[in-house]
Amino acid sequence: MTADALPLLTAMHLADSSFPSGLFAFSWGLEAALAEGQADPRNLAGWIGAELHGRWHPFDRVALAGGWRLEGTTLTEWDALVDTSIPAEAQRQQSLQAGAALAASARRIGLPLEDGHAPVVHGRFLRLSGLDLPGALAVSAMGMARGLASAAVRLGRVGAVGVQRDLLALLPHIAALTDPPGPGDLPASFAPISDIALMRPLVSRLFVN
Repeated sequence: MTADALPLLTAMHLADSSFPSGLFAFSWGLEAALAEGQADPRNLAGWIGAELHGRWHPFDRVALAGGWRLEGTTLTEWDALVDTSIPAEAQRQQSLQAGAALAASARRIGLPLEDGHAPVVHGRFLRLSGLDLPGALAVSAMGMARGLASAAVRLGRVGAVGVQRDLLALLPHIAALTDPPGPGDLPASFAPISDIALMRPLVSRLFVN
């Protein structure tokens, strides 16, 4: 029973928002979208679901799977391919910043991770932590959903109880999106509203983007 419970306990630990991955500083456009009325705080589940479907599933999921599967030179080449798949310079730099923050935290707990783009580093990190690929994808998807929900709470736009209700309703959708990609799949995304929002400047902001 102890051995059977270990992967679940590991996943719960790594998906916890208190883990110092550095991603707590990023809202991935939600801050600007809420400020300008493009995201409705009464329908946060709709925004999170759209981000999972338009950004995480076609891009982060594929990039993370490559980080989980590959190592050495092929991993470096994969990270370079992910780099060229990000069209906006600001978004590319922020992905590198998030990846560097996660790699630094991993090294402090004894995992030998190199810097790279956030989903690639995350995939490698989750493999070194002992998760299989389906478990790693579930942790990543849930981490994105919880990160967006946490950002909305910290911005004071939604209540803590309501956001948990939204996350609970999203669980079947999240589970359906965590199918492992094929080895030949390439990262690509279509999330124009949040892409523009995360690059739009605000007079004052709580998050990096």
